[in-house]
Amino acid sequence: MPSRAFDHLSDRSTGAQPTAAAVRREIRHFLRRLITLLAALTMLVLTGATALSLAEHVSWWHGVVWSVDIVATIGSLPHPSTVVGELVEIALISFGLGTLFYLLVTFVELFVAGHMTGLLEVWKMERRIQDLRGHYLICGFGRVGQQVARDFQEQGVDFVVIDDNADVREPMEEMGVLYLHGSASDDVLLREAGIERARAVIACVDSDAENIFITLSARELAPDVEIIARASQESSERKLLRAGASDVISPYKASGRAMARIALSARPPTGRDPTGLATRDPERPVPAAGRHDG
Repeated sequence: MPSRAFDHLSDRSTGAQPTAAAVRREIRHFLRRLITLLAALTMLVLTGATALSLAEHVSWWHGVVWSVDIVATIGSLPHPSTVVGELVEIALISFGLGTLFYLLVTFVELFVAGHMTGLLEVWKMERRIQDLRGHYLICGFGRVGQQVARDFQEQGVDFVVIDDNADVREPMEEMGVLYLHGSASDDVLLREAGIERARAVIACVDSDAENIFITLSARELAPDVEIIARASQESSERKLLRAGASDVISPYKASGRAMARIALSARPPTGRDPTGLATRDPERPVPAAGRHDG
């Protein structure tokens, strides 16, 4: 029966990426299983060696070599000549082959099922994050977070994305960003992202309540870090500032001001800049409002 010990490492229905803490936990779990299997195999060989040495009247070291030869099914040594020795041989073959097969299945499942690939990917990403200094943390990879990430990439700055939504994993991988899967308000995950070494935190989750929790956690872990938070509701702006945010941005207010500036300014003959704001053309003044002739 195939082992299911690694099925909880990644959620196949959601494609969730394991965190660095989960990677370390799974590696420790795998090493414990490996040590247990090797210890069981060693005990089996030593027990069989003792039984063979007593039954066949040979030295204990010869019994060890004989036991290893039987378990490994090498067949270079002769079969036992006594009934007790033959029973020991049967037990060694049965239990030894079963243990070796289970050990082989564990390794094959780890590699073939793709778990080792995921472990190595997260481990490499964790090592890259540990080397960052003066980077930015983007908490949330929605529309706002993706735009922030694109702007950061254009500027060539280092940043780490934290998001617990499995649906945004593919866009993050397409952009080639460093990311951690999980809640951005989790203290452990913020430390793994290197908040103590970060230059600023961008809290741009869709939920104002979550942004408040992120701000509280980030301010507690890094009192001097700059925190720029998103607020959907006007009432949340004051709460975010009280929670420790350095600046609060309302995307609705910002877009409204941008639309007002565009409406009050002359439409440029060429395309607007990437911010969506139009610059006033001095040769084309804004027409004065007047009564429409009817």
